[in-house]
Amino acid sequence: MTEQSAERSVRVVDDFYRALQAKDLDAFARLWAADAVYRVPVTPDGVPGEFTGRAAIVAGLGGFFSLFGEVRFTWQAEAMADPRRVLATWEMEIELLAGGTYRNRGTSVFQLERGLITHFTEHVDTAAFLALFSARAATAHRFFALLDGGDLEAWGELWDPHGTWNAPYAPGRLPHPVEGRAEIVAACRELLAGKESFGVEVTGVHAAVNSDAVCVQYRPRAGAAGQADGGEAVAVLRFAGGLVSAWHDYAGPRPSGDGAAVATPGAGAAR
Repeated sequence: MTEQSAERSVRVVDDFYRALQAKDLDAFARLWAADAVYRVPVTPDGVPGEFTGRAAIVAGLGGFFSLFGEVRFTWQAEAMADPRRVLATWEMEIELLAGGTYRNRGTSVFQLERGLITHFTEHVDTAAFLALFSARAATAHRFFALLDGGDLEAWGELWDPHGTWNAPYAPGRLPHPVEGRAEIVAACRELLAGKESFGVEVTGVHAAVNSDAVCVQYRPRAGAAGQADGGEAVAVLRFAGGLVSAWHDYAGPRPSGDGAAVATPGAGAAR
């Protein structure tokens, strides 16, 4: 290959990161050979570490894009001794649609033929990657996103039929604990009935190591304008067969207008 070909390889890699930053799946797809291979050697349970073929690669990335708001990338790409290979180092910051910010950094190796990516291998900060993309962490994001959207029917589908909800600071009319999927959905619906607006803003999702627990930090929102409602709360989700088997919610009491403490329900939105 000529020196111009090496420069072309680097331009393709630059286009790769520009497409990621723009969340432009069409532009992203045009960069890949039809039989390309995409590898991430370390991935969490339930997330494939290899995609083969352009269609599978694009579909896999599209699944991640469904979680993302604004994407910000910085990167540096340089040709290797074989100009068909390019080494890239990068950092990214992504605003998550379910709340919070995902940050990571890593190194990627590209192999190209005739201006298309044929092989891609990426090494990332595995702690940050596992916390966001483990199957349990992804379910935790969806769990609170559905609450925030008020979709209790879809929210109920995330529960194990024999799940348990514990909310020590919830209003007195909420049984403690609530047991069973149907009972949990009904109790949450009753708790939120009559509220003009109630939602949550997720500020952190942290999957435990060697455990089925996921810790979620969030801020309740209440009132017509969706104001913050009493500071940050913490919830712990546990799982069985990929479904939520227990929700321990610790939304602390908040002060009322006259200074008396009232309980903030550990639940999402009803609009």
